[in-house]
Parts: sequence; structure tokens; C-alpha cells
Amino acid sequence: MPVWISVVFILIVATSLVAMLMQRRGRRMFGGGVDAASGYVEGTLTVTGLGRQNEPDKNGSRYCTISGTIIGPQIAPTEVYGTQVLGADDVAPTVGASMPVVYRPGKVDSTWRFGVLGD
Repeated sequence: MPVWISVVFILIVATSLVAMLMQRRGRRMFGGGVDAASGYVEGTLTVTGLGRQNEPDKNGSRYCTISGTIIGPQIAPTEVYGTQVLGADDVAPTVGASMPVVYRPGKVDSTWRFGVLGD
């Protein structure tokens, strides 16, 4: 096997390991946090359905399958469905609750998540 193939493979593995370690420590290797400059906007999710409540993992995080309608600037009301991660201290959503979310206009159904824009 040529040496260059081994070198490329080692570089790919090393880059992957560095990216995983940085993500685990809460840093982002590519891109920054969510703020208005990154193209995200704030909206409100009205919860219309919830999946079964899951048990917390070893870090206290819980997965929540949720559906609802997002209302916000630059978009018509949009039906969304997805799985979100709730932290140990986060309150579990209930049907009918209004929750703050951030999303990219035009890609609401694939980019939404709980939160507000940072300064």
C-alpha cells in the first residue's frame, strides 16, 4: 500500500478525534454560537404533541420527542417535529406550552431548537 494512503488515513482519524474532543468540551470547531449574526431568529413553539418521557442519562440529559407549531418573524406558522435534548435542570414541556426557540428562516423544520439568541 502506498505511504500517502496511510498518511491521509492518519490525518482523517486525527482530525476526527480533535473535533470530537472539542465538541465534548462544549466548543465548536466550525462556526460559533447561536446569535443574530449567524442568521438565526427567535420564535415561539406551541407544543401540540409529546412522545413518551425518557429516563435521564448519566449526565442528567433527557431526550424529548416533540411536535408543535413555530410562529415567528419572516415565516408563516410552521408545523415541526423532532427530538430535542433537555438538560438536567430543564423543565419538561407540556402540551399547550409556549416555548422560546431559535431557527433559520426558510429552514425552520430542520434547524429549530429550544433557546434564545445570545448577545
